[in-house]
Amino acid sequence: MLIWGSAAPLSVLAQSPFPERSGYVIDAANILPAEAEARLGNMLEERARLTNRRAIVVSIDSLGDKSIDLYAFELSQHWKIGEWPGEAGAILLVADSERQVRIEFGPPVRGSMIDVRSSQMVQRVILPAFRAGEFEIGLREGIDEMFTMLDTRVAQASDEARHLSDLIFDTRMLVPLVLLLVAMALCAVGRAPCRRAE
Repeated sequence: MLIWGSAAPLSVLAQSPFPERSGYVIDAANILPAEAEARLGNMLEERARLTNRRAIVVSIDSLGDKSIDLYAFELSQHWKIGEWPGEAGAILLVADSERQVRIEFGPPVRGSMIDVRSSQMVQRVILPAFRAGEFEIGLREGIDEMFTMLDTRVAQASDEARHLSDLIFDTRMLVPLVLLLVAMALCAVGRAPCRRAE
């Protein structure tokens, strides 16, 4: 949970509905001017085209009765982030009333290590700009770093998959070798399968 300022004294809603996924920037909380929203949307669309990674920025008025971690996870499930086109996806969530920011990654990069790294990035890059009222700058710089994390983790996931594939291949090659050695050992002591019929 990362906070950029004092929470507004608003009553907590009983339920915080998920916004409709309608583009690369969904500014339901109206924290961005229309021109800034368009610029960030074009930036994200271009990144998706060039990198085969897809990210969406979404702002909401309130989390309701949920933590930002739970809301972001449920939003990623609701939007089916694992089925998005491309190699990886992410949601950069801004909760306006609670003054909180969270990045939720989809497979294959989801995990505790990238969560820690993204939280540190939000604290270092996004929140200082937000505290200064520079929402577009904070989001733009955060998006740059988020795509670096996506690229790094996709590469790591590919390396791990290749390593696992190689390991499985090597293990399968060992099976016939072990069977051959067992057969040779049995033959050496005159037992089946090498024993001649009398």
